[in-house]
Amino acid sequence: MSVPILKTNDVVLHFKKNRSILDVITRKPKQKVQALNGVSVTLQKGETLGVVGESGCGKSTLARVISGLHKPQSGTIEFNGTSLADRSGKSLREYNRRVQMIFQDPYSSLNPRMRVGDVLREALSVHKMCAEPEIPARIDQLLDLVRLPKDAAEKLPHEFSGGQRQRIAIARALSVEPEVLIADELVSALDVSVQAQVVNLLLTLQDELGLTVLFVAHDLRLVRHVSHRVAVIYLGSVVEIGPSIGLFSNPKHPYSQALLSAAPSLNPDDKGNAIELAGELPSPLDIPTGCAFHGRCPIATSICREIKPELLGDPKTGQVACHHVDQS
Repeated sequence: MSVPILKTNDVVLHFKKNRSILDVITRKPKQKVQALNGVSVTLQKGETLGVVGESGCGKSTLARVISGLHKPQSGTIEFNGTSLADRSGKSLREYNRRVQMIFQDPYSSLNPRMRVGDVLREALSVHKMCAEPEIPARIDQLLDLVRLPKDAAEKLPHEFSGGQRQRIAIARALSVEPEVLIADELVSALDVSVQAQVVNLLLTLQDELGLTVLFVAHDLRLVRHVSHRVAVIYLGSVVEIGPSIGLFSNPKHPYSQALLSAAPSLNPDDKGNAIELAGELPSPLDIPTGCAFHGRCPIATSICREIKPELLGDPKTGQVACHHVDQS
């Protein structure tokens, strides 16, 4: 297999929790939100890797770490075989150009005082993507690429719908000619009626431009539709990863099984077969020892409470982090 275009190796990121006055008075020890706990994923050139899990599991944090918005405490991120730790100055700026992120909320990700043309012009100018006289023509090309009229360049963000704003955000990301797009809940803030339009646009652009996509979402139907492979995250750790078809048809980890069983079906005859999990999602401030899922798992044993399982298996067919994978 060729060298992955992007790879994370045991990435760990914990956030310090702000202490209240009461915490200080009672001398309560400092706490950390354990957002990522040794995450290792790879992206091959041209593929889409979907990332799924419950709210607060670390999906968006992983996206922000890969995009460079957060720096992990440990672990490495590699781009085309070179670690980010070895990059600085011009090399790091080049990485930031080639790995672009599209944010969840199209209403806050655009400067409300900047016209669309100025938003795109700024990106083109800062990264010196083309000569100054060529910028207007390039802006027209970008708007056409995301199926917006040329006169959109003269308008402010508030004059557009949510779906149109997300198209503008995609155009801004594409303006610097990236190799990797990170879509963090790309359509979750949009009406259902326009979600398919934006997702299909992304798929078309991926084919046309040869993009690699990290697709973070909670809508499992969307993830299944767009992804070549899927990673399931639980409390900051990958519990299962593999080809989309195999994972959705035959999930191996008990958490993956419960998560996918709860997804709504498009089949009106499907009465539902959701697996009910015991207990509540533990706090990321106090993740259980061993397998973090053991308190809710129907097949957990003593080893699950003591030893954290490794992610094992063939990367081509699927990997699972479970001591009892054969029983699940």
